[in-house]
Amino acid sequence: MLKANTVIENNKAVINLEGRADTISSECVSEEFDKAAEQGCDEFEFNLSGVEYICSATLRAFLKAQKQCNKEHYTMYITGASEGVKDVFEITSFTSIINII
Repeated sequence: MLKANTVIENNKAVINLEGRADTISSECVSEEFDKAAEQGCDEFEFNLSGVEYICSATLRAFLKAQKQCNKEHYTMYITGASEGVKDVFEITSFTSIINII
């Protein structure tokens, strides 16, 4: 199960995720992104330091958020990903689409 805690300050949303980013909980990424965008945020940081597993459905949710950011000229990046989670982004070539710090 994936838990989210979003902190918004100066139009920047830091979305702290924790747990397993599996198919069932992948909607959490989209929901938190949409809520922050509705509040006027134009910068989105997804902190994955508490994420131990990520599935393809969650990758699609990140891709959807990145596409929206590109369309609206927003900034989006991922921080705190473990080596295992980073490997998933690299294997799927998402590192060429999403900025991972």
